[in-house]
Amino acid sequence: YHRRSIAETTMFRFKTIFGGNLSARQFDNQAVELFIKCIALNRMIQIAKPDSYKVEA
Repeated sequence: YHRRSIAETTMFRFKTIFGGNLSARQFDNQAVELFIKCIALNRMIQIAKPDSYKVEA
């Protein structure tokens, strides 16, 4: 169940940001479009994460 929940959350996030449609018509171009959108989503996630570091006590 846990893997399915993570996958559904990821797809919800993807479709919320980029929409549910592709603008490319040919399959190869659609694959490239999805690849680029995934890279963009991963960068957005990395930018939103806080930098964590060890604090001396």
